[in-house]
Amino acid sequence: MIGSLARTDAYQIPEIVGGDADPRESLPLWARQAEAMPTSPTEPQVGMWPPVQYREMQEVMPDVGKPAIPSGPSWPGTAVGNRIGDLASSAGYGLAKSAVSTDPVSLSTMMPGGILAKTGAALLGETINPDDAEARWIKHSFNRIGVGDTIANLAKQNRLVPTKDIYETTIQPHDIPVGSWLTPLVGDRSRSGALLTHVGEQELRDPVWMQGGYQFTPEWAQQKIAWGSDRSPSSAIAGRIRGLQKEGGDVFGVYTPMTPFSVDASHHMSDTLSQLMHLEKKNISKTAVEQFNARMAFDPDFPGVTSPKLQQYLRDQPMSYRDYFAKTMNSRAARDAGFPDVEQARIAVTHPSLLDVPSYAGGQSIARMTGDVVHGSTGFGLAPHYTYRSKLPGEYVGGLPGPLPQELLWRDLYPKIAARDPSAAGKIWLTMLKGEKPGQLVDRQWQDTAAEYFRNNP
Repeated sequence: MIGSLARTDAYQIPEIVGGDADPRESLPLWARQAEAMPTSPTEPQVGMWPPVQYREMQEVMPDVGKPAIPSGPSWPGTAVGNRIGDLASSAGYGLAKSAVSTDPVSLSTMMPGGILAKTGAALLGETINPDDAEARWIKHSFNRIGVGDTIANLAKQNRLVPTKDIYETTIQPHDIPVGSWLTPLVGDRSRSGALLTHVGEQELRDPVWMQGGYQFTPEWAQQKIAWGSDRSPSSAIAGRIRGLQKEGGDVFGVYTPMTPFSVDASHHMSDTLSQLMHLEKKNISKTAVEQFNARMAFDPDFPGVTSPKLQQYLRDQPMSYRDYFAKTMNSRAARDAGFPDVEQARIAVTHPSLLDVPSYAGGQSIARMTGDVVHGSTGFGLAPHYTYRSKLPGEYVGGLPGPLPQELLWRDLYPKIAARDPSAAGKIWLTMLKGEKPGQLVDRQWQDTAAEYFRNNP
């Protein structure tokens, strides 16, 4: 039974063994004082800092039993042709590149009620058009402006402090019962269970709390919260789940990563850029600041890019607003004027395992959904999150052995989305296609195809 695979152990931090120096002494002042700070219902608290050495955890994790698919030469049944793996590696990456160039526009217009609902695409047009980079600059999936280093090297320059252990479980495709339904839970690629303390070589004045991405589901497994989003998308997904439940069988929500730029809409990016502005504003000319503020002039209440109120103001805005703010700062002109390095910030808040994953290649976390939705406030309450007000209850069951390309994971859904205007892909993955089943029916063919892909791509 798939439900038996879910781990709901209490989070534990291993004890420190040996070492003469207190590891907290090497941390900045805010970190050393954190344990003495009063507990706040709206601000997460750090439990323990990274120790010098770790002792093995005393509690042995429960045995989940034999996998549903034997390994090695004893593979049963007729194997699916290896051509599927070839298609996954070529078509998946090719489509991801085309989707990346348009997703920010659709993201800025698809959220109802936001200030940019009608004007976002027009405003974004000038900002996100790539400049012609010089030969020494590198362009890749995290930036359309050339940068002077690789993603791997840029990622090494960031520092995070773990705050909790998040237990993840691996399941196999055949563990998902035939007759059940999969529905996408599209989301950004952010981290969870950590505090971001340094972006590049810059130490942030106030660390940024990492609360998102696919680890949101296992992080809140005990509370049986599977996903979070804004009110309208959450209600739409809950309705989609209830509709599939009427078809019979369980409905499983499957984390499906959007483009690397999708994280721009979350508080992870707006908080990080706001913190970097505390450090950079003294190096930015008054003229450059005025030019940036002019790009935000559609909002008469915008406090100004150098305002100490910027971080909280951006938290209180719709996702489309934060998305536009980040992409405005990611222009060549802004970079040359000394504004924060947006790409470095994107990499810092992105989970390492998602740095090179093609868009919509998902399965990193899966939950059995209830069809319910809980609306609340950001920052506190059930499964607190500074970006998402609404939560979708569900039971975490695990994640697939790796990201499954969208043409395999969403076998019946993917061709219909791919046939539409590529510029609408981001919105369609959220809203689904009218008149079409909003998910993938699990049958033996789906199980075998997915299993064969993982055999060929361990």
